[in-house]
Amino acid sequence: MSAVLAVPATAHHSFNTFFDMSRTIAIEGVVTSFRLVNPHSEMLVDVPDAGGEAVTWRITARTGAREAMEEGWRPDDFVGRQVKVEGNPTRRVGGTAMAAGVVTFADDGSVVCLGGCPGGPEIR
Repeated sequence: MSAVLAVPATAHHSFNTFFDMSRTIAIEGVVTSFRLVNPHSEMLVDVPDAGGEAVTWRITARTGAREAMEEGWRPDDFVGRQVKVEGNPTRRVGGTAMAAGVVTFADDGSVVCLGGCPGGPEIR
């Protein structure tokens, strides 16, 4: 008789591979989507370009769904709100993605740390 033990596996990648961790940028726009997923939650933000057209930025949190839920994040608390997002840009030239750190809500000045900032949730 044999037994099989199922152990969940988690895939993970280095942020250094995809993002320039030596630089920090900031964008401002409206959150159109926030997904609590593993290994990293993600947010989409429509940012107006120089001509006023919306360009969608993909923001990758440095934390996953479990940590986000432990912090009390709910997608409805983000979607539709004007935000400033500070983080590390993609390494892809002209890309519209970043590894997020600090999110500041324009309407009330509240701040959420998506990982990698002092006082924020542990990065796992």
